[in-house]
Amino acid sequence: MLALEEKYEKDVEFIIADTNSQEGRRLGGEFDIYYIPAIFILGGDGEVRYSEEGVRPLSELDAELSEVTGGK
Repeated sequence: MLALEEKYEKDVEFIIADTNSQEGRRLGGEFDIYYIPAIFILGGDGEVRYSEEGVRPLSELDAELSEVTGGK
């Protein structure tokens, strides 16, 4: 994931939520997270553009991030 954070650092804010914290539980409720890991990509308008539960290949996440950021 670090490689993707570095690649998209100017266009994407990465948030890692600890489900044992109060803020993590709040986000878990807001996004209906039932399985960990859960990955959400939101567009600039705040709408969910991609969501998956479970481990995903970095290549899949890279492709989704590229699409959301306009191919950057």
